[in-house]
Amino acid sequence: MQNVPPTVLLAAALTVYLTLDTAVILQTGKTPGLFYKFLRYRQRYGPIDRKGRPRLYWRYVFGNVIVLMLCIVYVAWALVSKT
Repeated sequence: MQNVPPTVLLAAALTVYLTLDTAVILQTGKTPGLFYKFLRYRQRYGPIDRKGRPRLYWRYVFGNVIVLMLCIVYVAWALVSKT
């Protein structure tokens, strides 16, 4: 196996986390998905959920999806490139 740069491992780990986080957010309708139990008391103006604050909810979801796509493209590029 080749020597894998730490940035590729970081991007792969971030990809896994964002996939799980986005899946949990879409199922539960609340943000932040995986750490909701720990971070719900730190939200300044109440929870961000699908019904109460839909604009912020969908902004969070689309932000996750955009960063997820960037990570997938980076990991794919790192695996395909010959440098």
